[in-house]
Amino acid sequence: MKPARGLPTSDPGREGRNGWIALIAASGLGLSVYFACVTPFAALATLAALHLRADERWAAIGFVWLANQVLGFGVLGYPLTWDCAAWGVAIGVSCGLAVLAAGALSTDRPAPLAVSLPFVGAFAAFEAGLYAAGRLLPAGGDAFGLPVIRHVFWVNAASLCGLMAVHWVSSAVAGTFGAKPAGSFAGALR
Repeated sequence: MKPARGLPTSDPGREGRNGWIALIAASGLGLSVYFACVTPFAALATLAALHLRADERWAAIGFVWLANQVLGFGVLGYPLTWDCAAWGVAIGVSCGLAVLAAGALSTDRPAPLAVSLPFVGAFAAFEAGLYAAGRLLPAGGDAFGLPVIRHVFWVNAASLCGLMAVHWVSSAVAGTFGAKPAGSFAGALR
């Protein structure tokens, strides 16, 4: 079967993007179990926006959100109430806002704030979505207090740095075994 006219016959970046998809999906599952309600969606949305095509980033973050909800209700014992389900939807919408913000602020060119600006945008958009939902849905009195927001920010920032380091190390190790390495640490950040 011949490829459609105008479409490339191969995708040279596919292998690298598959690595990012696997890292985002696997870490999203693991971090959902470990952090439950503080899953670092902003960090994951940032990585998706920086390293994946639009359709791939939506699929990856949608998978992580859905897995988070399945784990929450099926394994972690989230209550089966209307407000808990509504918060799950609000988290999903906030994930979408984070992906949009990170995507709008990301660049393919090396830039001084190539990672931090999309991350801050994703975090702000995610929290804004949750705050707006909190105006309509029942929430704890201090759910949007500075200590909680600070904690969520640091979980996301640490997760972003940790996942970038994991990818960099795995790319470097793969390079020693004959696969093409991702390049310098700066190259892994782009």
